[in-house]
Amino acid sequence: IFLFACKSDSELSIERGIYFYDWGKYNEAIIEFNKSKFYQLNKRNQTYNDLKLLAQVYYNLAITYAKIDMYEVAYKEAQHAVSLVPNKEYREVLDLIKNQLIANQNITNQ
Repeated sequence: IFLFACKSDSELSIERGIYFYDWGKYNEAIIEFNKSKFYQLNKRNQTYNDLKLLAQVYYNLAITYAKIDMYEVAYKEAQHAVSLVPNKEYREVLDLIKNQLIANQNITNQ
C-alpha cells in the first residue's frame, strides 16, 4: 500500500519560495510566498493548521523583505505572523526587525 500526501498549492508555493530564498533569488521567493498568502487568504473553511501555515508565510515574507533591506514591509509582515501565532520565534524576528528600523532611523537622524 502506498500513501501519498498531496500538498496544497499554498504548501508548494512555500517550498518553492524557500528554495528561491536559499538560492539568493529573493524577489522570486517573495512572489512564491505571496502566491501562498493569496491561496491561504482565499481558502474557505480555514482550520487552525491553515492559520499556522498563513503565519509561516508572513514570517517567511518578513525574513525575505528584511534580507533585501525592506524593513518597513518586513515589520508589517512579521506583525501579521505574530498576530496569528504569537510564538517565540515570530516575536524574536519582529523584535530584530524593529531594532533594525530604529538603528536605521538613528543613522538617518545623525
